Amino acid sequence: SNVASLLPSIYGAMSSLRNAIKRRPYKERSQPKARQHLGLLEKHKDYVLRAQDYNRKKARIKSLREKAAMRNPEEFYFGMVRSQTKDGVHTMSADREAVPTRAMRALKAQDAAYLGTKHAIETKRVEKLRASLHDLDGEAQGTHTLFIDEDEEEDEFDVAAHFGTVPELAHRRFNRLRTEDLARESVRVPKGVAAAMEQDPRAFSKWLGGVHKQRKSAYTELEQRTQRKGKISDQAAAVNQQLALMGKGAKKKRKASPLAGEAPGKPTKSFFKWKPERKR
Repeated sequence: SNVASLLPSIYGAMSSLRNAIKRRPYKERSQPKARQHLGLLEKHKDYVLRAQDYNRKKARIKSLREKAAMRNPEEFYFGMVRSQTKDGVHTMSADREAVPTRAMRALKAQDAAYLGTKHAIETKRVEKLRASLHDLDGEAQGTHTLFIDEDEEEDEFDVAAHFGTVPELAHRRFNRLRTEDLARESVRVPKGVAAAMEQDPRAFSKWLGGVHKQRKSAYTELEQRTQRKGKISDQAAAVNQQLALMGKGAKKKRKASPLAGEAPGKPTKSFFKWKPERKR
């Protein structure tokens, strides 16, 4: 009995002693240098995963072959109506309930109201930009021709001196300020630019270049907003037409006659014509 009671303590001491002794760490064999171009060396755990995947696919293919062999050509169920195979993937189309006509008219009316609001907002913004840009159509399209009597004067001719302005404004055909106008305090030149002009003569040119850049950006914004306004107007007209087609009354679809000068084969826009009804 004494020996049996001492056995657990002896085994525990031997176990702790075995753990205290330094052992050589386990190392996996790496891929030899001659075969390193083939990639990592496959270990047993990698083979197990590959084998499981292969057997899973093999069983799947066997099951599909059995289903194809046992298939009934006359089999039908209603899920076939909503299913299709696209690019090798089987998909089921969602069940979409038809929206009632009254609800659809309400939705179209909301769309028309929203587009009308957006059209009014864009119209106000375009009008505001046009009011701020006095020369709406851009620079003048005509040319200013100067006639000189002798050829010698052509080489020495100074356009800025002829118009009485600075060289930076000589190329402009509109709003060309004269030198005396620039010297007056009524011209809106920032105080910082006016102070810098005394030290650096190029300060006015830099400031004028910034003004031109802002003006070009404003015209670009005006053009984009005008195009956006036209697109919103077209969308609103299309929605209003769809809303009118949902209403009552006999109607026929007609094609507009081609305009003068257009090619005969060019497609024309179609429109709807309602049958006149007598109003009470």
